[in-house]
Amino acid sequence: MSPLNLTTPRIKNILICNKTIADIPMSKPSINTFCNKFECEICGKIYKRHSGLANHKITIKDANVMKSTAYDLPEKAIEKTCRILVYHIKERLKQSSKHAGSVRIMISCTESQFFGVFKGYIHNYYPKTGNYKCIFKGINSYSTLSKVLGDDNWGVKYFLQHQKTFVLSYQQPSNPNDPDPLLELNLCQEPDPLQEQNQVKIYKAKKCRICKPKPIQIIIGWKRKEKSDVRNIVYSSGFIFINFTISRMRDIENLY
Repeated sequence: MSPLNLTTPRIKNILICNKTIADIPMSKPSINTFCNKFECEICGKIYKRHSGLANHKITIKDANVMKSTAYDLPEKAIEKTCRILVYHIKERLKQSSKHAGSVRIMISCTESQFFGVFKGYIHNYYPKTGNYKCIFKGINSYSTLSKVLGDDNWGVKYFLQHQKTFVLSYQQPSNPNDPDPLLELNLCQEPDPLQEQNQVKIYKAKKCRICKPKPIQIIIGWKRKEKSDVRNIVYSSGFIFINFTISRMRDIENLY
């Protein structure tokens, strides 16, 4: 039997195929395709493509163009509207803790008054209903509204005993690596299987609540409300609605 001849065409093809497969560089998956996020800094809406975010910005720009249903107001009229808004906001800032939390107020206002105050800060306009919406959030949201309303103290009220109630506009995000005090307390006790199982369930539920906190933001918008009586006589009016969160603390700066 003759020895194996490596020069035969069949063996050459095998060697060439093996070499070709080994030399083919492995292509890496495109990370940018899956990780790129185009997010609106104001409302947090995420788009898959940059063109989607660009169209969103164009929509915001169009929302700040005065509509045919509104008209220009003199500066004094706009300043008076700002003072009315500040008055109604500060009236909801009470000393008692039972008034803290989420608040919604509605104030009778024309579309022209709303547009005169918040032009340039309108984020959404809904053509079908004619409603507007502004979103203020982030570390600079309070100072932004101070500029809009022309009052640095628009969202704070001071009381006796160095206490103050204020509109919560920003909150430092909690660190998920911080230890849970409930778990630390259980480490000092004797282990109980049933109790440990219950604590794990509680911790998981608490962790889910911590991972998805309600965003701290101030929503200001305008909408028209229409009503009618039994004879179908329609009457309507425009309203500004303001959604915000109230918090309380001691005024440390003036404590001494």
